Amino acid sequence: MISRRKMPAIVLLCLFSMICLPVEAAALLVDRVIASVNNEVITWSDLRRAVAFNEALSSTAEDRKVLEAETLEGLINRKLVLLEARRFTLVEVTEEDINRESEMLKKRFGSAEQFFNFMNTLDMDVRSLGRMLGERLLVERFMEKKIGLFVRVSREEAQHYFDQHAHEFQGERFQIVYPSIVNRLTKEKTEKQIEKYLADLRSRADVRINPL
Repeated sequence: MISRRKMPAIVLLCLFSMICLPVEAAALLVDRVIASVNNEVITWSDLRRAVAFNEALSSTAEDRKVLEAETLEGLINRKLVLLEARRFTLVEVTEEDINRESEMLKKRFGSAEQFFNFMNTLDMDVRSLGRMLGERLLVERFMEKKIGLFVRVSREEAQHYFDQHAHEFQGERFQIVYPSIVNRLTKEKTEKQIEKYLADLRSRADVRINPL
């Protein structure tokens, strides 16, 4: 999938603000390299489009400079994971998967017309959108395989949380709130593992950032 408030690690990987668009989609723009990850570049147009998606899909306003900085960090994280996903080939993304994601994205814009008008303002076409969505899905599925499937919360851990946070569950029985506690602890564990994994990837990568 970061004021500066700390953004959850899972958000860094999943929000559209973190999508890295293909370089050819920006061919008509005056461009410059703002970061590189193991010699793969992130351009100003990549960031510009990612920020635009974030602003269009977010329900809250945010300082532009903060948003750009958060988005760039997300683009770097996604690039790191994408390189790993392609290296290990643990998961795959089909054309059908991409088409499904495209339809869901259009609905978030209210209508296909509004969505394509938005794409036109960013000089994007269907091909570049497909690559964008395909890369996002690949990253998500790789992280699920690499981390998500191995995060487990035992009943004892859930019981301990229930006992230590009794004030949150006044009048509730453990059996009733058990599923919600497991979901909460699973999310917390997953975010910690993602943060750890990203930190490890970054420590072994050649990441260079130019001033925005």
